[in-house]
Amino acid sequence: MKKSWVRKLAIAGAGLVMGGLLAWFWPAKAAVRCESQYGYGETCVKTGELQINKEVWDKANVRWVDNLTVGDYKFYSGEEVVFQLKIKNVGDEKFDKVQVTDTLPEHLELTSGETSFEISDLDVDEEVVREIKAKVEQLPEDKSVICEVNAAEAKSGDEHDRDTAQVCMEQKVLGVATLPSTGPVDGIELLAATLALGGAGLFFIRVSRV
Repeated sequence: MKKSWVRKLAIAGAGLVMGGLLAWFWPAKAAVRCESQYGYGETCVKTGELQINKEVWDKANVRWVDNLTVGDYKFYSGEEVVFQLKIKNVGDEKFDKVQVTDTLPEHLELTSGETSFEISDLDVDEEVVREIKAKVEQLPEDKSVICEVNAAEAKSGDEHDRDTAQVCMEQKVLGVATLPSTGPVDGIELLAATLALGGAGLFFIRVSRV
């Protein structure tokens, strides 16, 4: 009887220890962010209680995507690239202050939005969405296509998260705009034919009056 009682206490104690460990570690590591990667399916990563998601606007397919690769839409010099940041509290406590920093790559110049800003009082399950617009600068002449990664990071105390979005830029081939070779010739021929028909009409009119 005594051994049975001791055994029950041991099992109960082990259960309490395991429950305490789970309660300690689980909340901070339960959040997961999944992103679709072109050609590689979907990738999921564990995050903390603070989450940031960075996307780029795909002009060809008219939607937000995680990355644009060489096989997707490529931007030319002077074009505008639009990024979207989503900062979300996926924990169970409010964040008093969240510092967000976005680092634009070398060939992009900021035209609208902020690359560094602070969010105050981010409540549980609250999400803040911001847009950043940038213009593609003049690309090096020795590079036909350049792909660069734009990174963004959110921090609040010990909590932090980072995400990236890739864009590709391409040299625009400048050509001499010329009219089709058949255009002007056809126009001249049509004018000549019209004048000839008009002259013939006048000739027959004069003949008929004689």
